Amino acid sequence: MRRTALQLLLPAFALAAGCADPVQSPQCHQPAADCPVPVASGVVDPLRHIGRASGPTFIEIVDVVAAGDLVYACTGTKGLTIYDASADDAPPQTRSDRIGPASQGLADARFPRCQHVGLDPVLDRVVITNRGDEIQPTPWLWVYDISDPKTVTSVGGWTPGKSVEGAVMHDGRIYVAMHTSGVTIVDDDGTGALVGVGSYADDESDAWQPVLVGEHLLVAEGATGLRSYDVAGDEPVLLATLTLSGSSRDLVVRDDIAFVATSGGIASVDISDPSDPKLLGEIEADGTTLAVALGAGHTIVTAEWDEVRGYDFSDPKNPTAVFSELVPSDDTRSRILAVDADPTRNRVYAGEWRGLHAYHQAQDATGPEISVTPGTLQFGHVGDGDSVAKVVVVRNRGDQTLTISDVVGGPGLSADVQCLQIEPGGAAPIEVTFAPLSNAAFDSTLKLCSDDPDEQEHSVDVTANVPGIDVGDPVPMFELTDHNGEVWSPAQLKGNVAVLAYFATF
Repeated sequence: MRRTALQLLLPAFALAAGCADPVQSPQCHQPAADCPVPVASGVVDPLRHIGRASGPTFIEIVDVVAAGDLVYACTGTKGLTIYDASADDAPPQTRSDRIGPASQGLADARFPRCQHVGLDPVLDRVVITNRGDEIQPTPWLWVYDISDPKTVTSVGGWTPGKSVEGAVMHDGRIYVAMHTSGVTIVDDDGTGALVGVGSYADDESDAWQPVLVGEHLLVAEGATGLRSYDVAGDEPVLLATLTLSGSSRDLVVRDDIAFVATSGGIASVDISDPSDPKLLGEIEADGTTLAVALGAGHTIVTAEWDEVRGYDFSDPKNPTAVFSELVPSDDTRSRILAVDADPTRNRVYAGEWRGLHAYHQAQDATGPEISVTPGTLQFGHVGDGDSVAKVVVVRNRGDQTLTISDVVGGPGLSADVQCLQIEPGGAAPIEVTFAPLSNAAFDSTLKLCSDDPDEQEHSVDVTANVPGIDVGDPVPMFELTDHNGEVWSPAQLKGNVAVLAYFATF
């Protein structure tokens, strides 16, 4: 019944010609290592991977800004890193890195991490921020002269004692998003020192990322949504708050429209009157929308944790998805936390845990585009002789029919469909069953063979019988001492609902 319900919800697909019955069409089921699916002539890959800068080292890129031949990236282990992206068809090359206020004692010289980077379009300067975490507990904001990217020099900094998130800089004045502390304007006091000259905060403040538009500041503010401020003077004046779904963390502006990453998708907002912003349209994303950028034409490009995706906002009220690209990695767990684009060069840059990826974006590309959710299947503990079924949903983000010619699983892994076609914008469920041949740990992949020009073999990670605790297992005995010195054990929690929460700092 589960599969039938999904088929009713996702009707825009059909079994491919000659593939109505895999038993009667053995040529469709070819469990081989590669996928011999021909790509139709005239198909153009909308996002062609050029290459990745850096090597296999973990650097954790969390913010990216592209400016001409250079790309500026904030990283977790190399501070501000500047890349040379001048080559047309070659990956970016590191020009300088480990930029951070280590000499002031605010950053670990080995790991001068930063979270956000902003460029001053008037002066050759860059501002980087650190919110304060377990590695570098003091929040700071620091400015550098980048007139010579090979020999970056420090201009000065600001340590407010409160969380510092995104910052935007114009003609030396800095506009800072500070979470629950709202927004602050920082300026040079005339002696070269940076000082806060004005701020605004209220009970709804949750400021993450600002964008300056003339004398107005637009700020993505978490669950509060999108806020606009008048910043003509030293004191920011709140003009309006527009509540949006999800959590607003990033935004970009094109003409009179702001595009906001709302964690669950993208919202387009009319900001022609900053005192009265109006929601125009929204589109739900497959993943978690962490960052947005202005791509070529009318596209908005996003970083969605596991993929780079593009959406067509030529009609801001009715956006559509246009591409979805896995980012190559040295392992199967690439993590995309940042993205920016240079439409003048048809370039897209994705910040991944292990380096900076460069793409060529083709305008008006035509072709199928595969997207599969979830990206991993975890079957838990399945005994020998038992079986468990789960469902993956295959979507076609392109503008041509997508053909799946084969679905290949490892030992004990099977799919109810091997061949199908999905129309543009459509989706189809595939039920995947795991019937283990033994009780041993299982770690394999499910391969979907398609005519997507750059993902002819799309893999879904599959695990089962992994040692550890599974859903429904008894809680093992343990003792945990909290920050107040109180000792906790399962006996104390028996009969109550307990939540174990795991956190990471990005």
